Amino acid sequence: MKNMKRTMINLAGLLFGLVLLAGCAAEQQEVRHFYWPQLPERPRIEWKKAYSSQLDFPKSGFQAFVAAIAGSDEPIRFVKPVDIKSNGEGKVYISDPGAGVVYVYDLVKGEVHLLGGEDAIGQFKNPIGLTIDDNLNIYVSDQEKLMILVFDRDEKPLRAIPLQGIVGRPTGLAFDTQRKRLYVVDIKNHKVCVFSPDGKLITSIGKGGSGDGEFNFPTSVAINHKGEIIVADSMNARVQIFDAEGKFLRKFGRRGDGLGEFQIIKSVAVDSDDNIYVTEGKGNNMLIFDTTGQFLMSVGGLYSVLGTGKDAPGGFLIPQGIDIDKHDTIYVVDQLNKRFQVFQYISDSYLKANPIPGYEAAK
Repeated sequence: MKNMKRTMINLAGLLFGLVLLAGCAAEQQEVRHFYWPQLPERPRIEWKKAYSSQLDFPKSGFQAFVAAIAGSDEPIRFVKPVDIKSNGEGKVYISDPGAGVVYVYDLVKGEVHLLGGEDAIGQFKNPIGLTIDDNLNIYVSDQEKLMILVFDRDEKPLRAIPLQGIVGRPTGLAFDTQRKRLYVVDIKNHKVCVFSPDGKLITSIGKGGSGDGEFNFPTSVAINHKGEIIVADSMNARVQIFDAEGKFLRKFGRRGDGLGEFQIIKSVAVDSDDNIYVTEGKGNNMLIFDTTGQFLMSVGGLYSVLGTGKDAPGGFLIPQGIDIDKHDTIYVVDQLNKRFQVFQYISDSYLKANPIPGYEAAK
């Protein structure tokens, strides 16, 4: 009994020491900031974090100790992530057709689970596009089932919107919260279909071709604050913009590997200033334009300011879906790196509320 008691005391002391060491290591860890452009220029984008599994959530000293003793959790890895959507309240949804599921990263609770809960396995066949409406209902396009599955904000199934005979191959989704319209990109039939939230077809935009208002394998759609419809016209190597009723307004982009040029467009998104973000699959970068199509800057690819490789902060290996939430937080699927990266758009209001050390002094 004495030996057992002594062992328990020694073990308790060891545990306490490990917790202290873990805490000290966390305190001593240097926090690095990555900006585009780099200081002393006015920063516009900041890299925040990358997530590959639930193991990327920060742990307290005690949690780290428990993991060391009990063994690490089995990481929940991405297989082939495609699209991403944040609800702006701490949950991020990632479609993974390679695994046949939609992952939910709960950034508040620090956990990962599957959309649909216990019934998630087998619920999807080929989930691709994601969007969220003003009630935080989640919409998922399934290419094999040819339908859109809708879940409420608590992730319980609400309804299914059948697409047979209307959409040939659904990809990107977007929801216009002001006009209550659901936009579905049909990559097969080279058009964008417009639905009511309950699934009634309202109209469609575009047809196959290279003229204004025509598409060649469109992949993604986003809605700006004016209600304008921004479409990634992938194989025409351009972005086209329409008014809220689907009338062609303007376009920008051309094929090439130079600054601001496109090779294989994957997705589009807009920030609070209506700047347009485009993920470029072959160039492995994220390109940013103003609302008129004027090129502003690039993150990743050959022109990464970090120059630290495609798996580094801001580096990409086939970026796919992109989303920007109401806080101007940017989420990008980094497909072949099997992760998603999180950035922050540094608007004037954000910079005022969150001063960057070193920038004010450099002005």
